[in-house]
Amino acid sequence: MSERKRKEAIHVPTRDTPGLLNWVWPASPRFFRLYDKYADTEAVLEAGAEVWTLSVQGKKQEFRFPSEPVRGLQQKLVMLTQVERSPSTVYKFTRSLLLNWTLYARLLEEGPLHVQQSWDEGVHDIDTAKAAKTILRLVINSSLGAWSTRYEDLVKGLDTRANATIAAQRGKIRRRESLLSIAQQAELVRVLDARALEPALLEQQAEGLAALALAFQHGMRPVQILSIKLEHVHSLVDASGDPVCLVSFHQAKQKDGETVGGEMLRQVNPEWARHVVLLLEYAKSAGRTRLFSSENGMDLWSKVRKVCAEVGVKVDFNINKLRHSSAQALADSGHSRKSIRWFLGHANDNAANSYVKASRLQGNLINEALGASKLYDSMVSMAFGEFVTVEELSRVAEDEQIGGIVGDRLVAGIGRCRTKQSACRYDPVISCYGCHKYIPALSPAAHMEAIAGMREQVLVFVKAGDDTSSSYLQMRKALAGAQRALDDSRRILGASRG
Repeated sequence: MSERKRKEAIHVPTRDTPGLLNWVWPASPRFFRLYDKYADTEAVLEAGAEVWTLSVQGKKQEFRFPSEPVRGLQQKLVMLTQVERSPSTVYKFTRSLLLNWTLYARLLEEGPLHVQQSWDEGVHDIDTAKAAKTILRLVINSSLGAWSTRYEDLVKGLDTRANATIAAQRGKIRRRESLLSIAQQAELVRVLDARALEPALLEQQAEGLAALALAFQHGMRPVQILSIKLEHVHSLVDASGDPVCLVSFHQAKQKDGETVGGEMLRQVNPEWARHVVLLLEYAKSAGRTRLFSSENGMDLWSKVRKVCAEVGVKVDFNINKLRHSSAQALADSGHSRKSIRWFLGHANDNAANSYVKASRLQGNLINEALGASKLYDSMVSMAFGEFVTVEELSRVAEDEQIGGIVGDRLVAGIGRCRTKQSACRYDPVISCYGCHKYIPALSPAAHMEAIAGMREQVLVFVKAGDDTSSSYLQMRKALAGAQRALDDSRRILGASRG
């Protein structure tokens, strides 16, 4: 092994642990297989080996163990507790085990009577606490040393140091600090829309655009994106001749290190489907089994940054903001906690609750909905005349009907959308006025309701002195469009009655 690799490998300081070594530990497997979905590679970890090398999210990681017999005990702890866990979970546990071996040995040897004191003195972060609890649960279930099942509640009550971190994360969500601005979202939409019309995209450009589309529309994590294989992508044409691109990916969110669900199926915005389909063609031509050629999330995100920079759009945020923004958009457009949890692939409603609370705090801000809601389930794309009557609007599919929240008002019935409403990434109602895909309804009442909601929002901006922001300017433009639709519908209805 090279000198550089020796320095990079995580190792443990030597410490004698005679008590632990004399315990009768359960038997453990000799080999441990670990599959990394990022790199589509499998590592075989062997008991007794001085160095373990594994792939974690596409990156090579090494662990250097001390001499026997401590090496055997440490590797046994990994193999007894980490089977069927993800590479990331195994990496965090093994890293904590090696770096905190002295602490963990003390916790075990001093026993339950002194565990609280040792815990308070030595356990200060989440990863250290999680690994410690995992080891303690093992010795409890195995009745080793002074430990037995009677101490389960004692170990369960030890502080995992996660509360402050989780509270901070949820606080950011509730304060909407983890979201992209409307202007940023609009720029990303324009990149995806405009570049879909380019006749000849290079493979690296298609990869960056496909990654952006999947992360932006469906809140996918890098591991989910990079794990997509060719058989997970289905390119079809529906009955109306429009492209349909379906992508399935694994449910990456985990609970206690175990995946909580299987494959999730999503449909790509038809206007962005070309990016994914083109990348699929490149992947087939290259003979690879995975859709994306990037080996890790950093490489993938650099391609997203580059493909946006080529058209003058600066990406100065990470991929997590896309996921937060998509989830918040669902909450803002009225989705239930269950729906948001399903979208995120989570095991519980905890995160969904934060997004819903953030939405309730936004009663005086414009709706930032990104896409699908309960109104938008099917896909029927039809072009009609300049206006649509209320009766015609009531007979069409829900996906063609435009509805959304403007301020505190639920506005519906303002017209039809010529394309798939569920795939539109702009704000419902507000962005429709002035859009070439929008067909106004001959319904003065609906337009008056939209105008009233937008006027309320304009007053909010004015009172706050925020009359130069992009959100304020967008609202003024939409208000003018709604006023024109109201005037035209009144004129047409008046003429027909005359």
